[in-house]
Amino acid sequence: MERLNKRGTWNKRVLLLLYVAFGLITGHSSTVLGTLDLQLDEEQPAGTIVGDISAGLPPGTTASLYFISDLESTGVGSDLHIDETTGIIKTAKVLDRETRDRYNFIAVTMQGVTVEVTIVVNDINDHAPSFPKSRATLKIPEQTAIGTRFSLEPASDADKGQLSTQGYLVKNGNMGQAFRLQTKRGSNEVLYLDLVVNGILDREQVSSYSLYLEAFDGGSPRKTGHMILDVLVQDINDNAPVFNQSRYHTLISENMKPGSTILQVFASDADEGDNGLVIYEINRRQSDPDRYFLIDPHTGIITLSKPLDYEMRKVHELVVQARDNASQPEITNAFVSIHVRDYNDNQPTMTIIFLSEDGSPRISEGAQPGQYVARISVSDPDYSEYSNVNVSLEGGDGKFGLTTKDNIIYLICVDKILDREERDSYELRVMATDSGTPPLRAESSFTIQVTDVNDNPPLFDQQVYKQTIPEVVYPGSFVLQVTARDKDQGPNGDVKYSILQDRGTHSDWFTIDPVTGIITTATELDYETDPKPRIIVVATDGGRPALSSTAVVSVVLQDINDNEPVFDSNFYNVSIKENTAAGTCFLQRLAAHLETCWVFVLEEAAWGLSCNTRASPLQAD
Repeated sequence: MERLNKRGTWNKRVLLLLYVAFGLITGHSSTVLGTLDLQLDEEQPAGTIVGDISAGLPPGTTASLYFISDLESTGVGSDLHIDETTGIIKTAKVLDRETRDRYNFIAVTMQGVTVEVTIVVNDINDHAPSFPKSRATLKIPEQTAIGTRFSLEPASDADKGQLSTQGYLVKNGNMGQAFRLQTKRGSNEVLYLDLVVNGILDREQVSSYSLYLEAFDGGSPRKTGHMILDVLVQDINDNAPVFNQSRYHTLISENMKPGSTILQVFASDADEGDNGLVIYEINRRQSDPDRYFLIDPHTGIITLSKPLDYEMRKVHELVVQARDNASQPEITNAFVSIHVRDYNDNQPTMTIIFLSEDGSPRISEGAQPGQYVARISVSDPDYSEYSNVNVSLEGGDGKFGLTTKDNIIYLICVDKILDREERDSYELRVMATDSGTPPLRAESSFTIQVTDVNDNPPLFDQQVYKQTIPEVVYPGSFVLQVTARDKDQGPNGDVKYSILQDRGTHSDWFTIDPVTGIITTATELDYETDPKPRIIVVATDGGRPALSSTAVVSVVLQDINDNEPVFDSNFYNVSIKENTAAGTCFLQRLAAHLETCWVFVLEEAAWGLSCNTRASPLQAD
């Protein structure tokens, strides 16, 4: 029977809808047509009331049953719940405007009145802008003109209108404001993004940028999306090779054998790849047309090509070119003076005087760059050109340098800050070479000792020490040992220990051995006075002025039963009636105890008493 009723109701709905539809098509129906426009925000919970169909009925019209059209094809049946009796429209699930932004259906009453219902789903800011990639790479040649644009993939936002993407920012990485962003709204409402060159790009200064881009929408609060854009600055040949010297000088013997190395020139190019590959050659049109010398095009090493004759030419001037390997190479010139010498028979002499107080080869680690270590005087018995002595310094790991004003007196000086704790000695070798052919050389090697200054405080191996001991220990009992170490040497590294006295922390309960750092008890300890005494230990070195550091020693005392209960009186006098019922409390006293709550027992009297040890009342037995 129920199935027949449902079938009958369905048949009525179909007939009524066909009737209404036919009337709408032919225009001959007397059906009254009403409209109802409703709206709600997306993302509302299921069961949210959207509206009432009866609000769209003509005035004075009522309905007790509605028939709904197109429940399947429009999404109304799956997304909305319509009460056909009351006309109340509710959401059947959470609606998503990005999936469907409106619903249309027709509601028909039993009287043939139709209502066209339109429900618009309003957008809310439930989507953040999103870049297609979280990281992208863009290559831009250096020296690109300011204002040049490079299109970037824009961020997308499923929201519409003001809630869609509204702008972009460079949040970080834009060194020197080298770039700026430019946007343009397309007909499809997408906000397109261009990266615009805003400053001079120089790969040799900055080879890459990591721009942290942010896209934001118009919501309040606004939502954002981010992307890292790696901008790689590509090299162009905008740098010429640069020699490390504009002019080179060397002295060679006229009896040097062909193939021997004379010297090496060096040039560098700040460009990369082929643009930075340096090739050397001798300019034969301007120098050495007779080809006495050759140069390796890759290393810059100049070698002798054929025998020299001092009597024919004493000096050879070479013009050496360095060019890069670009398609349009940049070229730089340097000059090489090669002096030919015919003899030399005396080696230079050196006298070294160390400038320390006792004349020994040593220097304080506190010496500043430029401070002198030793004075060197050189001389050569030879005359003329051969007496020109060149002094050089080797060793010392770059900590020492050599300076002179007249090429006769040289000074060894500190070139970089010294640290004895890092290294306490340096091996140096001084070489004095004359300009003869062949050159003669004198050498002197010595060890510079770096003396200590008090620049390191003692450091404890722990900042906080903890120890647990019983409260009852004899004075002089071991507590613990602290250890501090000082990197300095001698008295500067000698550590002595002491306790910072503070009566508030009961540090006077303890004493410390100044040499070993062993802490012992100085007096008896009392848990009840201070269960956790605290000690501040000071480690002081022997420098002047002395340096020190501190550590905290936290001692936890373990309580023991060293206090007995004490009554507040030795005698209590109580009167009770003879007919007092058993169990009546006639006296209550508490026994004081310093440790904790203890049970005490009253001895039984001749006529019978009992004691409740919890509340301490005396009762008649």
